[in-house]
Amino acid sequence: MTLGQGAETRAALARLETRLKRGAVTVLGPLAPDAALCEQFRRRGALEGSPGEFRAPTRTVVIPLTGLPKSCRRRWKESGHELLDLTLPAIRRAQTALNLLALEHARPLVCGFHDDAESAVIAGEVAGAAVVEDADEAALLPFAPKFGMVCQTGISRRRAGVVAEALRQRHPDCRMVFLDTTSPAALERERSVEALSRWAEVILIAGEAGEASVRALVDASRRLGLPAFPVADAGALDHGVLAGAARIGLSAGEFSPDAVVEAIAARVETER
Repeated sequence: MTLGQGAETRAALARLETRLKRGAVTVLGPLAPDAALCEQFRRRGALEGSPGEFRAPTRTVVIPLTGLPKSCRRRWKESGHELLDLTLPAIRRAQTALNLLALEHARPLVCGFHDDAESAVIAGEVAGAAVVEDADEAALLPFAPKFGMVCQTGISRRRAGVVAEALRQRHPDCRMVFLDTTSPAALERERSVEALSRWAEVILIAGEAGEASVRALVDASRRLGLPAFPVADAGALDHGVLAGAARIGLSAGEFSPDAVVEAIAARVETER
């Protein structure tokens, strides 16, 4: 079993825990793309507000782990609220890298998922930046003398590499610069799945099915020839996917709480 949250996520959540001891705060949208984690902090006094309303029932408002656009943060400050910014450092590094590429007159791109808040936040820092989800989309991009690409922090390095290579093949005369902004925690999780694959017959990934880091682990497992299944919480576990498996590996996405991972493990052990 490998717990999923990286050091940066744990540090951000610890800051929120400390602030909640002084009273309620309002989180501007979901704290993270994981319902169990959001519910955990709702029970501790974190209210959920709308990032676009610019008014909240508490003076302190919280920027979610996946961040918010710069213009939105500025308007919240102007409205008189105190901001607790929990944007993960890995996302800030990706934003900085994309800005540097734009300063070098590259067409700015973000390899990530269109429906993921993080990719939108990274791309939103640079005028004209586009999110590219896969190689097919990369092949449709019009020519530019120079492309500069970063990636969402939780996706697999392999996926980003495939997108970059597709763009090079589509426009062999352009200059392509890819800055790998995958987080260290994401790389470590993929290595853990590779280690589990030498032993396990099936792998469960704790976390929301559509979340980027969960998708990356499912892809990594299946690439290694192992069936892999996302599980949001212990109640969502379908024992049918474990039929005939004697050795079950368990990993987790970036935002799945430790308690959820442990509950899934306990259910597997007790019911099998």
